Amino acid sequence: MRSDVGGKLRLSILDHTPVSSGSTLGEAFWHSTRLAELAEQVGYERYWVAEHHNMPWLASSSPAVLVAHVAARTTRLRVGSGGIMLPNYAPLAVVEQFGMLEELHPGRIDLGLGRSSGGDQIASHALRRTDQDYAPLLAELLAFFRGEFPEGHPYDSVTAVPGQGTMPNIWLLGSGTYSAQLAGAIGLPFGHGGHFAAANNVAAVEAYRQSFRPSPALQKPYAIVSVGVICAETDEIAERHHHAAYVSTVRNLSGTPGPLLSPDEVKTGPQGPWSVAQEQYVTELFSSHIVGSPSTVKTGLQALAQRTGADEIMIATIMHGYQDRLRSYELIADACLPRNSEQVGNTSTDSTSTAGFVGELRNR
Repeated sequence: MRSDVGGKLRLSILDHTPVSSGSTLGEAFWHSTRLAELAEQVGYERYWVAEHHNMPWLASSSPAVLVAHVAARTTRLRVGSGGIMLPNYAPLAVVEQFGMLEELHPGRIDLGLGRSSGGDQIASHALRRTDQDYAPLLAELLAFFRGEFPEGHPYDSVTAVPGQGTMPNIWLLGSGTYSAQLAGAIGLPFGHGGHFAAANNVAAVEAYRQSFRPSPALQKPYAIVSVGVICAETDEIAERHHHAAYVSTVRNLSGTPGPLLSPDEVKTGPQGPWSVAQEQYVTELFSSHIVGSPSTVKTGLQALAQRTGADEIMIATIMHGYQDRLRSYELIADACLPRNSEQVGNTSTDSTSTAGFVGELRNR
């Protein structure tokens, strides 16, 4: 198991800033802040922010802004994008933004780069997304960071300030083998989007390792696989939250998008729109999620790491209820992370324990 360190998993967080019914966007962002603080306290490897557009149930539309905020609220945690959808941006703009973040928080910033738009076709058009191939965009971004445009290139006289000479750790992200092979060929770490493309995770990681060539940035391959997870005190409670997230997602994709519904709202509220095609899609999407009590989730995470050979598992938890979501990550940390494994089931209010820390966050 490549993600095993002293018998424990390497775990990290992918945050989509989910929006719960009855709450404001500001509260959703404040919860993301609290989640990052928890991640640093209990030993998650890193905290990444996703990019999505035109999805009222996911507020993570501007990763660089939220990364800046979260990095300022933490001191040691690696913080980054999971990812910046590069075709949505001019490469120079991304270099300057993340060069500034690296200057402000040296050695802590990850720049994860993806190829999709993070939204539907209309949102992509509104973003002025480019149709240019991904590889040239990536090459341009790296050249701005490194100051390595060839003589006579139109951008040879352009200096990214900040950015040139201040490159954060760059990751290539993908749901298939294209970005996996590209990351391997140029010697960069790779992150697979298993939380929405689980069927490809083994093939993608294998393709990455087979194509890997050492580089100044990375001497050995390093792969992250993400997965959807909901953890609660019992399997039954976790499944209830998972079902509510499932129903919310089908409804949102069926034509009336809105915040995530609570289990009680799903149980007692009106049926709402329901597309059979979207039901089939979401059923497939959610079938790979790991859902249950701490012991159930730990077993599932270990099996995923063993099956894929990932060096690190990144947990994406999209559910209603900010305290319940914090609690999910807390329970996973208690069960799986070295510094917290002895606290499983501990409900102490001691501020040095995970439970006590989450209690402090909730009361702020």
